[in-house]
Amino acid sequence: MYGDFDDNLLMQWCELYDRFVTKDRQRLAATLTNCSSKKLQHYLLPISTDIAAFLATAGNTDEDFLTAYGHLRVLDERFWKKALPPDGFIEKNLNGSRYILIRAAQHPIAKAIPENKHLKLDDELGTHMFLQLHHHWQEVYLSIELELRISNVFDTLVDASLQHMKIGMSPFAGDGDMQWRHDSQDGRGVDGRLIPFWCEGAKDEDALWNRLSSVLESAREQHVHVLLFPELVMTETLQKALSEWLEKYNAFEPVIRLIVAGTRHVIDANGSNVYSNRCTVFNHIGDIEWEQDKCQPFHLTAKDADKFFGIQSPVFEPTQLAQRLVMRHTALGRLASPICLDFLCDKLWKLMPVDVFFVPAMSPNLKRFSDNSRVSGSAWGSAVFVCNAQPDQKQKAVLAYRPAKNDALQPEEKALFLFTVDVDIDMN
Repeated sequence: MYGDFDDNLLMQWCELYDRFVTKDRQRLAATLTNCSSKKLQHYLLPISTDIAAFLATAGNTDEDFLTAYGHLRVLDERFWKKALPPDGFIEKNLNGSRYILIRAAQHPIAKAIPENKHLKLDDELGTHMFLQLHHHWQEVYLSIELELRISNVFDTLVDASLQHMKIGMSPFAGDGDMQWRHDSQDGRGVDGRLIPFWCEGAKDEDALWNRLSSVLESAREQHVHVLLFPELVMTETLQKALSEWLEKYNAFEPVIRLIVAGTRHVIDANGSNVYSNRCTVFNHIGDIEWEQDKCQPFHLTAKDADKFFGIQSPVFEPTQLAQRLVMRHTALGRLASPICLDFLCDKLWKLMPVDVFFVPAMSPNLKRFSDNSRVSGSAWGSAVFVCNAQPDQKQKAVLAYRPAKNDALQPEEKALFLFTVDVDIDMN
């Protein structure tokens, strides 16, 4: 399958990792700390390569842990020389659980951070650092679909002379620009008090397109490579016009390489008051590069619903909760666009080795986004860009993060509703 790494060897590697690292990391690290360097070298050159026989007889002794570690280090170093599949994950099912093989590696934004500003990742601290393993077998949900495909949107940026990428964020609209509806007769939940609400469209679609087209023109003038919009301020008509603008003005002399075109509620024809909160991403010619539906449910308390809708009952977003995480493997690294709450509290997104997050949001503030950006930065060295539906509050509208010490990227307002930030990259 991968040279000498056939299905059996991959399964044995997965079982070794799960048994001695995932389920007993502390014991393994403690055993290693009490082992002399000379003795450890003996285990790093295993006499037997029969991992299956070892797994069949291994117990809970220090000898077993040291032998397991020797096998793990050999497998880790051998596979380091091989390329991981760019269009999917290596997966194994073990004892009723599902695992994917993940490798920690630097992407162009992380590589461009000076060494003295480099933020140490979790792998470089504590027991993770002590084990010195580059690969991890990560348990994931059984039913979730993980879509990782190759995208060439940044292939033209593979140029050693290119040292910066410009990211644009446009909080061009907010909840006050949209039409919101609820159905008081459709009570759900255990007590029937949860009422569905949704975005039915824009109050003035022509006015929003005027803002949006002005932003697109400014982004092209500012040489923005990636442009990000907020959550739930788009309509089907606006996204169609955006796509047509790209085809007409950007396709033949591309400046903008990617537009994360916010999100909108897409009605499910098979259900009453059922929607998908969908993020659509366009490439430079206006074609859809990928789409991501929201995974996490959103609720408003009765107090907040009273302010928003004038009803004294809790409400919820009746979205089809996505069971698919979409990622793209590009020259800039692995990209994803989790929607608002998904970035904050979806556990599986936090486990994914995403290099760059583009997050459309509709939130009162960005505090938790800032906190979770640091979590992702520590785990995978991720860079994070958030565009929030707060057109009238600049300090709450945009966030840009890269995993560096004392290094706050400060987006600048370059035009009405357009903030940009130059991000250092190393494409070598």
